[in-house]
This record gives sequence, structure tokens and C-alpha cells, in this order.
Amino acid sequence: MNTAPPAGAQPGWAYLALVDKFQASPDAQSLAFVATNDTHGVSPYRQAVFLAYGLGGRARIVSHSGLASVEGNTPSALWMTDLAASLHEPLAKHLAQGMPMMALSAQTVSPALAAQWDEWLPAHAVALALAGPDKRLQAVLLLARDEPWQEEFAPTDPEYFLLQEAGALGHAWWARSARRGWFARHALRPGTLAMGVLAISTILALLPVTENALAPPEIVSTRSQVITAPRDGVIARMAVAPNTPVKSGQVLAELDDTSLHSRLEVARAALATAKLELHQATQRAIESQAAKAELHLAEGRLREREVEAASVAREMSALAVKAPADGVFVYSDPDDWLGRPVQTGEKLGALSDPAALGIQAWAPVDEAVNLKPGAPISLFLRTAPLSPIEGELAYAGYQAVESPAGVASHVLRGELKESSPHARIGQRGTARISGERVLLGYLLLRRPLATLREWCGC
Repeated sequence: MNTAPPAGAQPGWAYLALVDKFQASPDAQSLAFVATNDTHGVSPYRQAVFLAYGLGGRARIVSHSGLASVEGNTPSALWMTDLAASLHEPLAKHLAQGMPMMALSAQTVSPALAAQWDEWLPAHAVALALAGPDKRLQAVLLLARDEPWQEEFAPTDPEYFLLQEAGALGHAWWARSARRGWFARHALRPGTLAMGVLAISTILALLPVTENALAPPEIVSTRSQVITAPRDGVIARMAVAPNTPVKSGQVLAELDDTSLHSRLEVARAALATAKLELHQATQRAIESQAAKAELHLAEGRLREREVEAASVAREMSALAVKAPADGVFVYSDPDDWLGRPVQTGEKLGALSDPAALGIQAWAPVDEAVNLKPGAPISLFLRTAPLSPIEGELAYAGYQAVESPAGVASHVLRGELKESSPHARIGQRGTARISGERVLLGYLLLRRPLATLREWCGC
């Protein structure tokens, strides 16, 4: 048989009913709604606000009495969050002393908050500090009304049951929203978080890693000979295209020498004249014994003209640059050579053996690392970027030179460890050369420290 609760016990009955609603709340939002609207049965108030704490004591409004939903960017919501943030440290101290309830008014807050107190809250308020089993402050329930709250109360007073509600509500909120376990209790604390980040950074900085250098490479031949201009002249034409296989004796380029052509014409004309004079001297020698001496002179002049013409003809034949052996003729764009004057011994290109392939790369000075002969090379050609070719560093230049791209670089030469159908003379891509094992911290700070030393001169 149900009986009415005795006088003075009404807050206790309301508290028990409220706890049942806390347990029945399916999620944190519903729990906050029940707390701000149904706590009125335990103790009367005019306004209630539920605010949750995040990292660093930052607060966010979760529920407001009489409202189905709240907007966090309204002036009232922003003022409430500022008020809750200012209460984080005092409420934490109250919790440590076993008192989860703290009376509030415009006189107990900062002047900036007090200036707007009457605009957003009644004159008197009480803050219930909500904590879970870990005793860490997680949220606050603000109850405000026009009448003052009792500072001393008996077990039958509403304020006593508000204290009990703070404990029950804190556990219920912790169960539905708070992160539990060691990570919540320790790792998310600002001081512990900073120490954790420092420890992880230190461990990562001490990890040994391989120092790598990236350089633009080119497939070259390890056995090649330089093709030079045999004499002064002008390039008339390049007989073969760049990177073309050629046979021994095949014409690679032709020079044009106008003066030599003129000399050849003059020599041929002189030779023809000498032949005619010899013929005439022979006829005269048949008719006159005295003309035999003239015949000998004509024969001498003919032999002289023949030697001269043969000499000029040999020089003319040298205008055709021929391949001394089989190979691949490597040179730049033919348009760059057409009509270009060259001097004797000037390089025109290289005759390379396609069966002996190697790597030539240019490591920029800013990217250079300590590379030693024998360092592994991974070559990624543009024609086959997913099929790396393994090689080995044979030589690393110590003096910086200008690369084909116009960048100050160190010349690197290497050998291929394996054959590849993609590797052909003239192919380009990206080469990764592995250096020594260093600490990750050194690798990350090497360039900034070098730049700093250059800037400060220390």
C-alpha cells in the first residue's frame, strides 16, 4: 500500500526518483537534460545550466533548463562557458576537500563576469562539481534563483540532497561520456601530455636511420671514346641522330670549309694545266732534240701538282667525321650543331659501348650527404618508375661543378648490378643513394642547423 511521504521528506523522495531517471538516461545529452529540468523537484530554482569540461579546463554548454537544444555561439552561452572556465580551479579544490558544492554570486566572480551577471543569471547560484570514480572534475551543474542558498543545512534540507545528487550525477556522466582508464586519468592531463610528447620526441630523435640523397641521373656507358673535330670548320650536317647505333667507318658528321674547297679547285686546275704542259713538251721533244730538257721540267711540275692535289683531297676527306668502331653515337640536339663553327680537337660527342652501362648523377650541394664508394643506388627511370634498378656508387666528386640543369652539384658515377630492358643510354630519372646510418634527430636538424650557422657565422 502506497502512502504519502511524510512532511520534510519530499526532497528525498524527489532525489530517489531523479536517480532512477539518471540511470534510465540512454546517453550523455539526455542525462544533462534530465539534470537541468528535473532537479527542480529536489530544490526549487529558476534557471539551471549543465556545462562539461574538456582539456585545459575549457567548458562547453550541454543543456539549459527549459530548452530542447542549446546554441554554443549565443552571447549567453559564451558568458556561461567563460563563467564555468573560471570556476574550474576553485571547484577542483572544493572536490579535493570533499565539498562538491560552491555558492556563487556577482560578488564572488571576476569583475568582467560580474558586469553581466544580472543579464544572464538570477542573483544567487550554486555550482555542483561533477566527478566520476577517478575524482577528476568533468562537469558542473549551475542552479540559480532569486533567494539565497543555505550554507548550513540539515540532512532533511534540499541542499543536502543536492550534495547527494552531485555524486550520483557525476558517476552517471562519467559512465556515459568520460574516457576511462589510465589514459583518461593520466595521459590527458596537460603536464603529463607534455611530458609524453617530449619522451616520444626524444625516442624518435634517437632512432637510427639511413641518410639518403636524391639526385638526377643519366644512363651512360662506362666504355666510350670522345669524337672530336679533325680540323677547323663549320658543321654542315650531323649524319646520324643522337643515341643512334653506328658501324665502324660510318660518317657521323660533315664539316664545311670554304677555303679548303677553293684550294682543291685551284689544285685541280693546276694539275690539269701541268698535264697539258707535259703533253705539249712530249710533242716538242719528238720533233726536237733540244726540247728534251723542257720535257723533264714538265714532268717535275706534274708530279708536284699531283702531290699538292692529293694533299688537299686528303684534307677534304677529313671533313667527314667517321666512327672509329661500332657503338652508339651520343650527342646533343642536331639543331644545336648545324652551322656551328668548331676548332680542331673540339668535342662533338661520344662513341659509347651499349653493352657496358653505368650511372652518372649530379647531387646538388645543398642535398649532398657523406657518400662513399660502394654505397647502394636505387635508380628509378622515368620510363619505368615502378621498376627500380639496383646499382653501386663507384666515384663521388669532391669538387662542385655545374650540372646540366645549372645547379652546383657533385658528380656521382656508379655501376649497374643488374641488366634491365628499360636501361638505355641517355635515359633519365631519379637516383636514391644510401649513405651512412645517422640519428633521426640529426637528419631532421642538419639542414636547419647548417642554415643557422651560415646566418649567424658561428
